[in-house]
Amino acid sequence: MGCEAVREALDLLALGALPEEEARPLEGHLAECADCSRYLAGSREVVARLGLAVPVLEPPQRLRRRILTAAQRPGRAGAALPRLALGALATVTAAAVALSAFFFVEWRMAQDERQELAGQLSDALAVVREHYELMELFTIPDLARVPMFPQSPALSAELSYYWSTQKRWGFIVGTSLPPPPPGRTYQLWFVAGNEARGVGTFQPSEGGTVYHSFDLSVFPPGWRPSAIVVTVEPEGGSPAPTGQPIIVGSLAPR
Repeated sequence: MGCEAVREALDLLALGALPEEEARPLEGHLAECADCSRYLAGSREVVARLGLAVPVLEPPQRLRRRILTAAQRPGRAGAALPRLALGALATVTAAAVALSAFFFVEWRMAQDERQELAGQLSDALAVVREHYELMELFTIPDLARVPMFPQSPALSAELSYYWSTQKRWGFIVGTSLPPPPPGRTYQLWFVAGNEARGVGTFQPSEGGTVYHSFDLSVFPPGWRPSAIVVTVEPEGGSPAPTGQPIIVGSLAPR
C-alpha cells in the first residue's frame, strides 16, 4: 500500500470519519511507515486545534431535568396481546419491512454523500495543515532559502526551497506550477554527483500553488547534495529520475 494512496484515508481517520473496516488495514502500513505516522499525528493535531476554535455550548438545565425524569419514570407492565391484534401486527410488520427497505436505500445514498463530504473535509484539512506547518516552519531561527529556477522559458513557475539544519526538516513552496500530464506526477530529488535521492511526489493545487515538506534526517550523516531538482515522473513516482530536471535549485557552497 503506497503512501499517496493512504493519505486521504489518514485524514478521514484523524477526523473520525473512516469506517472501522477501512481503518483496520492501515494499521500495518502505519506500523512500518514513519512518514505516514507523522502525517497522521499532524492531522490529529490540526483536528484538535480546530476543535479548540469552536465554542463549547453548555446544554440547558431543563434538558438535563427532562432526561433524568424520563429515566426514573416506572415502565408499564406488558399486557397480554389480544388475538385480534395479531392481524394488525402482521400488517404493521409488513409495513416495517417495506419502510426498512426504503431507509436502507436512503442510508446507501447518505453513505455516498458522506464519502463525498469526507473527501471535501480531507481536502480542507490538508489546507489547514499546510498553513499550520508553514506558520511553524517560518518561525525557525536558522531557516534558510534557496531559489529554484525553471529550465524552460515556457515554464513560469516560481519555487523556493527552505530548510532548517536544527530541525532537519525542509519544504518547497511555489506558485504558477501547471498540472503535470495525465498519469504523471512531479517528484523532488536531491542530487550529489551521479546520485539522486527522492523526497516524495507532489501535485500543485488547482491554482498552481505548491507546498511539499519532507524529513531531512532520512539522509545519511555527512551526505551533502549539490542541487535540488524537480522532474516529471509516472504517477506514484520512480526509484530514480527518468527525465531531465524541469526546475533546479543550486545547493553548492557560495
